[in-house]
Amino acid sequence: GFMMAFQPLARDVATVPVFMSSMVQCPMISVAFDKYDVILILTANSKTLEPQKNVLLKECGFDVDDTRFLIQGCQDVDGFDAVAKGEKVDVERVTPGMVKMVQDLLSMQPNIRAILLECTELPPYADALRQATGLPVWDAITCADFFISCCKDNPRFGLNQWQNDWDGTVEEYKLGEHLTAKQRGRLTHG
Repeated sequence: GFMMAFQPLARDVATVPVFMSSMVQCPMISVAFDKYDVILILTANSKTLEPQKNVLLKECGFDVDDTRFLIQGCQDVDGFDAVAKGEKVDVERVTPGMVKMVQDLLSMQPNIRAILLECTELPPYADALRQATGLPVWDAITCADFFISCCKDNPRFGLNQWQNDWDGTVEEYKLGEHLTAKQRGRLTHG
């Protein structure tokens, strides 16, 4: 969310699509669930994200004040204060507190159906949250994976290896040359 202020600048100079925040996934996530379901957004610090709400509305296309989005800061999770201090976060130490915080939120808000991790320090907890809650969890990694999958060869169907460089050779082709005599006989010209 904090980097969304730079989205227009990055978009203007980049030659590839740019996603400055995992929060660009919010509109997509919200349409996947019922209008009464809640999407939990975890951020490093909810108080410092609040001033970004106008930028998020303009650049991400969703309203932070929408009741479907519950923003929860992680600033009070034991050990996560390292983020604010600019120190290395001890993931092993923080994980139990992160999971407990989310489980407590789920007990108070049982209509939470999805989790979005806004902060780039949060993806290390995604699997633990998925395992503990059974909920889908989106983050900066899922955002990157989503885009990469749109540009990547899918070996299960279609033209494989299409993204490899073309050798520049044009193979000569004549209409119907791969058809049987019977198939050619059914062709109509004119």
